[in-house]
Amino acid sequence: MEGANTDDEGFTDGDSPEDVPMENVPDTAEDDVLNDKSASVYYTVQNTTEGTNYSKQEVEQMMKIDSYQRKIDTCHLCGECWYDSKCSAACRECEGFPMTRPCPVCNGQCNETWTRNVKLSHSYHEAHWEGTCKLPPEMQQAFMIRKFMDSSEETLTESMQDLSTT
Repeated sequence: MEGANTDDEGFTDGDSPEDVPMENVPDTAEDDVLNDKSASVYYTVQNTTEGTNYSKQEVEQMMKIDSYQRKIDTCHLCGECWYDSKCSAACRECEGFPMTRPCPVCNGQCNETWTRNVKLSHSYHEAHWEGTCKLPPEMQQAFMIRKFMDSSEETLTESMQDLSTT
């Protein structure tokens, strides 16, 4: 380019970079962005000594207290307390059983009891169970196929009802 200086930093002839004085904001000023009621970022000051004086055994003991178990073992969707053997059949997270249930693969024909995985049940808002079906694999497969077919028919029926109401 004619008359252009290759190291002009975008300034035209006669312009020069000048230091513009800037005001320094003191560090003690409140942050309007973080303290505003409509702020999307929230922060809290952590108490560094909080929870540091408990041994692992003390924490494990506290976790066994009935009131703690009632709080943890309560359905997030319907509010039933699984710890007190209460549940809702219509609730996805309860699935009609409190903390234990007959084997869901074979509907209890193997006489195995499965245990609720509370953490996963809460995380996914649907019942999650831990256990092993004791029936032979081919019988388990037959139960799963039957369950799939039943649920497919039920899903189809529900879908048809939804279509008829819209």
